[in-house]
Amino acid sequence: MNAVRRVVSIVALALGSFSSTSHAQSEDPIAKQFVGMWRLASRTQRLADGTVRQHPQSVAYIIYTDTGYVCYVAMNPNRPRWNSETAPTPEELLTTIKGLGAYCATVEIHAKEGFVIHHVEIEGNPNVIGRARKRWFTFQGPNRVALRIDTPELNPPVVEDTLIWDRVQK
Repeated sequence: MNAVRRVVSIVALALGSFSSTSHAQSEDPIAKQFVGMWRLASRTQRLADGTVRQHPQSVAYIIYTDTGYVCYVAMNPNRPRWNSETAPTPEELLTTIKGLGAYCATVEIHAKEGFVIHHVEIEGNPNVIGRARKRWFTFQGPNRVALRIDTPELNPPVVEDTLIWDRVQK
């Protein structure tokens, strides 16, 4: 759990580095409902053959700010441990790349249409910076939201990818 806390701290620092004069969201109640920290409850993928699987990056947080930013971090909790914490092998480093996902973005909330767009500013893959990531949302009460990844972003054989988030509360 220490690694998760460290990553969340890094994300919080990244959020703090954004200007407070960023793309402020509207006063729409739906936009306000996004603000806060959310913990991943599940990430279910449906495949072309109809089978369903859980995504391996099953531990995740997403943070939406009231100034129009979002940061996401996820990990596969079943990654193998390194033999040496300070000198991982190339194979061990590869498990880190494959087992960790993170990005920060500006966010547009299209409340009436039922989707958000994350405009990626920070990402491990430099080819993704500048990309718009569309997520269809459904609130399932005040403290749970489903975000479905827009179909054009999916890679076969995945035909649907939905993340269920629970609001982090004291």
